[in-house]
Amino acid sequence: MLAVVNQPRIRIRIEAESIPRKLVSFLRLNYGDVQITKSGDFAESDPDSASMPVQDMNWYKEAKANMTPGNNLRVFRRMREMTQKELAERIGVSKQQICNMESGRSPIGKKMAVRLGEALNRPYNNFFW
Repeated sequence: MLAVVNQPRIRIRIEAESIPRKLVSFLRLNYGDVQITKSGDFAESDPDSASMPVQDMNWYKEAKANMTPGNNLRVFRRMREMTQKELAERIGVSKQQICNMESGRSPIGKKMAVRLGEALNRPYNNFFW
């Protein structure tokens, strides 16, 4: 399947008289076609230069809709390279309970969120809201 994605323009504003060549080389290497403009060169009528809060962008709304305490638990557990069993042993619950929380079959209460946060070195509100 072929998907066509319209990539938004990335704008980086640097308050300096000149931009170091190493920085420009780095940007071109990592981002391809980089246009260097002077402050004030972005026209308000240019639709590509229009900005909006990230919370209003469709990709953010879709990503936020898929964010759940269980999904966050799975992501942060994997980032710590822990298995469900290892996390369960660390906080004193069964592996099945971790599985149920990650899948959304079991809610994550505040006390459990605090325990998960301590075990994964994350704020508890990553797992409870």
